[in-house]
Amino acid sequence: MTARRLLSVLCLALCAIALTGCAAHDTLSLDPVASAAGKTADSTSSRFIFSASISAGTVGTLSFHGNGLYDGPGKSGWMNMHFTLPPAAQAQLGPDPSMEMIFDGHHGLVMYMRSALFTTVPAGTWVKMDLEKLAKQQGYDLGAVLNANQADPSQALKMLMASNGARVTGTDRIRGIRTTRYAFQIDFDKLVHDNKALAQLKTVAGTSSIPAQAWIDAQGRIRRLNVQMSMGAQLGTPMTMTMTEDLYDFGVRANIVAPSDSVVTDISKLAGSGS
Repeated sequence: MTARRLLSVLCLALCAIALTGCAAHDTLSLDPVASAAGKTADSTSSRFIFSASISAGTVGTLSFHGNGLYDGPGKSGWMNMHFTLPPAAQAQLGPDPSMEMIFDGHHGLVMYMRSALFTTVPAGTWVKMDLEKLAKQQGYDLGAVLNANQADPSQALKMLMASNGARVTGTDRIRGIRTTRYAFQIDFDKLVHDNKALAQLKTVAGTSSIPAQAWIDAQGRIRRLNVQMSMGAQLGTPMTMTMTEDLYDFGVRANIVAPSDSVVTDISKLAGSGS
C-alpha cells in the first residue's frame, strides 16, 4: 500500500467529512434530531470517543478507534487513533499502529498527524495536511464549504441538521445518561442547496441520503451518533464507511496548540516519496 494510494483514500474520506460537516443554516427546527444537532454543535467544547470502519476497494478494510477533545472558541481539536489495517500493512507496522492528530481551523482546515505509519519522516515529526489544497487537487473547492466554526473533529454533528423522517426507536443509557434513540435519513439535498461545491461532493457520495441514528439527552444534546455511507465509486475508489461517536463532558476546558514549524513536514513530501 503506497503513500500515494493511502492519500487518495484519505482525501476521499475527508471529502465525505466535509460533506457531512456542512449543513444549511435554515434547517427545519421542528425536526428533533436537527434541533439537537444544532444545540450540540453550539457547545463550546466536549470530549469524544469514536470508532469507524472503512472498506476501500482494492486497498482493503481499515478500522480505527480513539478519543479526543475539541475546542470551539479555539477553532481546534485533538484526537488519538488506533488502527487495524489490511494484513500486509499490519505486518509491516506492528500490532497496534496509531496516530495522533491536531486540527487547526483558523484558516480553512489544516490537520497535523504524527504516527509510525509515516515511515519516511523522522520519529516525532508532524505531517501537515492542508485539506483545502488537497481537495482542490481532487477538483473540489473545500474553501467554499468549510468555515472556521466547522473545524472541530465532531463536525459530523452538522450533518444531522439535515435529518429527514426522524422517528423514536427506543431509549438507552449512554455513559449513564438517559437518552432517546432516533432513526432517520440524512438528506444531502438539504445540505447542498445551491452550493456548487457541496453538490460536487454529493456526486462523489453517489446517493441522495444515508441512514443514521442519534441518541439525544434530556437537555436536547446529541450524546451518540451513528452513520453509514458509501462513496467514491465515481473516482475509482469505492468506499463504505460506518462511524459511531459519543460526546460527553460538555464545556470542558481545552487548550490545543498547533505544533511548531520546526517539527512539521508537508504531506506532499511524504506522498512524493512513493513509500
